[in-house]
Amino acid sequence: MLQNKSFVKRTRGGKITKVVREHYLRHDIYCGAPICKVCDTSQARLSPTPSTILIFDTNVVLNQIDLLENPAIDDVVVLSIVLEEVKNRNLSVYNRVRALCSNSLRKFFVFSNEHHKDTYVTEMSGESKNDRNDRAIRVAAQWYQTHLAGSARILLITNDKENKRKAIEEGISAETVESYVRSLSRPDLLDLLVQPASEDVNMEEVEDLRPSKRKIIYTEHKPMSEITSGLHRGIYHQGKLRVNRYNPFEAYVGSESIGDEIIIYGRTNMNRAFDGDIVAVELLPQDQWHEEKSLALADEGGS
Repeated sequence: MLQNKSFVKRTRGGKITKVVREHYLRHDIYCGAPICKVCDTSQARLSPTPSTILIFDTNVVLNQIDLLENPAIDDVVVLSIVLEEVKNRNLSVYNRVRALCSNSLRKFFVFSNEHHKDTYVTEMSGESKNDRNDRAIRVAAQWYQTHLAGSARILLITNDKENKRKAIEEGISAETVESYVRSLSRPDLLDLLVQPASEDVNMEEVEDLRPSKRKIIYTEHKPMSEITSGLHRGIYHQGKLRVNRYNPFEAYVGSESIGDEIIIYGRTNMNRAFDGDIVAVELLPQDQWHEEKSLALADEGGS
């Protein structure tokens, strides 16, 4: 099946020209689920009997890649439209997602929704590209529900209020990423969640299962290009993180650029880094510096 995609563009000479591209659609693209009674399952990547198959929207993949890399997250269908958007916005995250999809130990499957005749959607009049892509994600989720005929629950994970609302109205199961993570009863996974400023769904006020009894919301990891630039300009300082063996909320980063150790207090400031990780650190303004608390406590205890 052939679809024509057309758009107008301005040439370097200032002329307006119409560009027409052919877009081929197929009916023989497999769903990747071994439980499917229609598709060829020889190349299936998902679990033999998954209770839930997850579909993440683009922003969740971009912002929650640390969570996706955790082995607790499996049976994931990565839509080609999501993969393309991630590639255009953050190449580092894209490469990490591709690594997950090619890892035989993980149950991640790339579904070419943009080339399947039943899941490709054309842009409607007055519809933005983002809205069209969100609709494409919902159409693909709905197709999986129908295609697998209730053999597994299809769950769309999105933090976009409007996308979630429309999904539920269209009969698609949808949850925020935090809601889904809490349903797993894995308190450690909550520490991996990121709340970026661009998200329009706030982390929900619910019982926190972690020992700390409080919610820790981490900031996004910066793009590698920004980190590299900051290191060259002296804004960031690179070194190996060492967590205080007597106090897990205190760590040190030995930095050659300043010739001294940088002390970091609190898991929030460590931003999901573990002992031994190579990290980039930005110093606080000097009026916010503190003395080494653990040493001060040790001195008091020995006097």
